[in-house]
Amino acid sequence: MNVSGVIHQLISLFLMMFAGYIVARAGIVTPDFRKRLSTFTLNSAAPCIILSSVLESESSSGAMLGAAGMGLVFFLLMIVFAAVIVRVLRVPQEQRGLDQMMLIFTNVGFMGIPVVQSIYGPDGVALLSMFILMFNLFFFSYGVLLISGGLKLNLKALLNACIFSALLGLLFGVTGWRLPAPVENTLASIGAMNTPLAMMIIGASVAHSDVRKALTNLRMYRVCFLSMFIMPVLILLVVRFLPIDAMLAGICVLLAAMPIAGNCGMLSDIYTPDDMTASHSVMVSTLLSGVSLPLICALISVAL
Repeated sequence: MNVSGVIHQLISLFLMMFAGYIVARAGIVTPDFRKRLSTFTLNSAAPCIILSSVLESESSSGAMLGAAGMGLVFFLLMIVFAAVIVRVLRVPQEQRGLDQMMLIFTNVGFMGIPVVQSIYGPDGVALLSMFILMFNLFFFSYGVLLISGGLKLNLKALLNACIFSALLGLLFGVTGWRLPAPVENTLASIGAMNTPLAMMIIGASVAHSDVRKALTNLRMYRVCFLSMFIMPVLILLVVRFLPIDAMLAGICVLLAAMPIAGNCGMLSDIYTPDDMTASHSVMVSTLLSGVSLPLICALISVAL
């Protein structure tokens, strides 16, 4: 892995994020517009880049099925590691559910797609689509269980554009079927908007957050450190001994090192509205990823 190239790509991504921060601070992007833009991106550009990447990829059907299986293993490992960590650190019982959710579910979509695309190209995003499929399945089942303290599965949320495109991607990846050239070109063109839109939305969310209040939340620092450094190292120690290729192993480690998923803040707003730790952790982990991701990429290049 060319670490300097990765750093250059990350600089580009953070410049996009900074552009989003500027337009939000200027009042061009309001919080309400940002939320609508997030919905628009998640239901248009993100599904298109997932499906387009599969169609552009030269990955075999076996590779796609292998990625789906590895995605399942990845989230099972994250669940086990998170459960062990909160018990070893003696996290208070009332905080364990939210902390585990933040350790397990990282930003595999908004941040994951552009970072993996910049490092591994369309083949990497094609494999990543299977992880996004597993993310949705686990988040809207086990994630809800963790934060709600009961069996309140959001089955309706499982029927979203990203998971639908991932299922289609699995179908096309396994069968080798293709779409007419104009359709594939349209998907690629719309999907090309995903990276700049996603990064600008993240920048706008930082602009709309109370940074000073977030920086005084000590629990948030613990969660961010565990999520962005300890979890990817634990995943690395496991995947380097699994019979999988370097790209798939690298994607696993990168996804474990991603900032905490914005969906965690969303669920926290619903089930624990008085606890701002999730929202603060999403914001700060996104900012810290500018330092942590190059370090994790350097570790991947040495260890895998």
